[in-house]
Amino acid sequence: MSVSAPRSQGWSTLSVALHWTIVVLIVVQFVDHEWMVAMWRATRRGTEIDPATETWGWVHIIAGTLVLLAALVRLWDRYSHGRPPYPAEEPTWASWLARITHGLIYAILILMPVTGLIAWFGMIGEFGEFHEIMWNPLLVLVALHVAGALVQQFWFKTNVLKRIFVPGTV
Repeated sequence: MSVSAPRSQGWSTLSVALHWTIVVLIVVQFVDHEWMVAMWRATRRGTEIDPATETWGWVHIIAGTLVLLAALVRLWDRYSHGRPPYPAEEPTWASWLARITHGLIYAILILMPVTGLIAWFGMIGEFGEFHEIMWNPLLVLVALHVAGALVQQFWFKTNVLKRIFVPGTV
């Protein structure tokens, strides 16, 4: 017998808020990436770090840590409160693609900050490299996620976009 999370009629308010928080934090990560790279290089070389680079480098570290925490809390919320059922109008292959995409996004949202934190606080370059190579797969998965939501909304006519904007919507 398998244990599964209870079904929810819609995403919880917490889940919707965390979804959009993660989106904003990923944008912050995208914008301040070069400052983090500059801070990493200066720290590794033992050279002076200018105040702007240091500030934005720490913004990157803090935002990444918040991505990790938000992803873990969202997974907990999803497990404890369930997720809305996949729309009946959606073909089975699309539901499976959504499951795989979401699973991979969550994996990267957890692994990327963990490897970044290990790289920074342990000064371990290999973890920094692994952290960095996850960026492009994350962007591809996010693009697939957005495209899938748009296809669900406008091709399959599932009204799925309303669910991630209005908590409790089926």
